[in-house]
Amino acid sequence: MSLPRRSALRKSDVRETNERLLLNIIRQNVGVSRADLARITGFSPSSVTFVVNRMIRDGLLTEAPSDAPAQVGRRPLILRLRPESLFAVGVEITRSEARIACAGLDGRISKLRTLPRQQDHHVFLVRVRDAIRAMAGKNSDGRLLGVGVSLAGTINRATGYVVAAENLGWVGVDVGQVLSDGLAAPFYYENDAKLSALAERWCCEPGSKPLDNFVFLTLSPGLGTGVVIEGRLFHGSTGEASEFGHTSLVPDGRRCVCGSAGCWEEYASQRALERLYSEKRGDPCPQPCVDADVIIRLARNGDSMALEVLRETASYLGAGCANLNAAFNPEAIIVGDYLASAWDLMEDAVWSSLRLRAPNRYLNHLRIAPSRHGRDSALMGALALVLSTFFTGSGQNTGNGTALQPATAQRRA
Repeated sequence: MSLPRRSALRKSDVRETNERLLLNIIRQNVGVSRADLARITGFSPSSVTFVVNRMIRDGLLTEAPSDAPAQVGRRPLILRLRPESLFAVGVEITRSEARIACAGLDGRISKLRTLPRQQDHHVFLVRVRDAIRAMAGKNSDGRLLGVGVSLAGTINRATGYVVAAENLGWVGVDVGQVLSDGLAAPFYYENDAKLSALAERWCCEPGSKPLDNFVFLTLSPGLGTGVVIEGRLFHGSTGEASEFGHTSLVPDGRRCVCGSAGCWEEYASQRALERLYSEKRGDPCPQPCVDADVIIRLARNGDSMALEVLRETASYLGAGCANLNAAFNPEAIIVGDYLASAWDLMEDAVWSSLRLRAPNRYLNHLRIAPSRHGRDSALMGALALVLSTFFTGSGQNTGNGTALQPATAQRRA
């Protein structure tokens, strides 16, 4: 019996792979030249010239003398992306609003629109879809690579179907069907905490070393964790891994929106912080009357109750971080939302709680730090999901290009 012949790699596929490899290196290295590309990739100078000339002709790159003065002779020619030639749209859907952003190949947001949340989820999603269309239409000079969508809860990443997003009040909502209706561009869907982790790794400064093993902690309104292991997002067997917000922290504790009791989310999230402050104040309203930003501002102004609430919440944050450290041995835990804003007020209490639960020898390697992107983490992650898929061919690969080795390259240009 004869075996089926392996399909040959098409010449166009090889060219596309090589183009994206070189584009990604240029994206991550300021002032790179053709000679630098040949050295980094192992391509021959003639192959680099062939690919670069084609990308300049297609409007993806520009080449001009360096701004730095030359030490000897003429200034070297350096390559730069033309960010506007290709673009991505990112969408972040939260409890209160949707934000729709546009970014070019460099990942920098060039346009941003905010829509308030509507009670009727279908009406709301139709307005978001219309905003995506308008955003794409305003960039007629470039080509749309795709649309990345950030959602809380458990979602089908292939279709955008929301299985359960308790903090949004959505169960069984086909977000993807509504958003993609009538739009030819590819759509990519992911959990907000995982996208925040993707943004922290992908959207870093050119030339900087990205984190390979870390956990991103989101806290608004619930508590989510995005885990990166050896440079890749961790999804688990069904895509629902790393839901540490719903691990039990307090036996027989508060009832959680997920249906369980004593979840970490109920003691350390923004919702938990606001509820604790309202309880200590004796507010009569069933829902918290003061939001996290106000609590932080009061604490900075010396309000003793606000400071007490932040420190108590920090103790629960430290306890949960001890579990993250034991489970993943990360090089860093990156924190977002209110904790990033109030990190200077809460850092000592978080570390004190953490040290009560783990010996110093297990903590010496660990760093806890606020996110580099602040409240834009999930939105930047939605954009990065599209861009990383373009640059690497797989949104699962969260590498930012600095770790590429010559062996990755197709030798034939």
